Amino acid sequence: MTKPASRPLPPDRIKAAMKAIWAWRADANKPVACPVCGAGGLVIVDRSARPHAEWYNLSCQVCGLEHVLHIPMSTPIGGSDI
Repeated sequence: MTKPASRPLPPDRIKAAMKAIWAWRADANKPVACPVCGAGGLVIVDRSARPHAEWYNLSCQVCGLEHVLHIPMSTPIGGSDI
């Protein structure tokens, strides 16, 4: 079987990708479903540069998803006690 051509995450699947990342962060040993095709075994690699941004590489062997999801994080407000 040949590997499908790589493809980016469709914009309408970003919310599903975020849920997949949350599930993976809760239990990295549990299989996570691909936000595009629903197949189990989504590979997630955390390449974040905290506290500035979160970066996640998402890949699926079934549908060919290859995407880096960038989540900007807010910076602390200077002089704030929060």
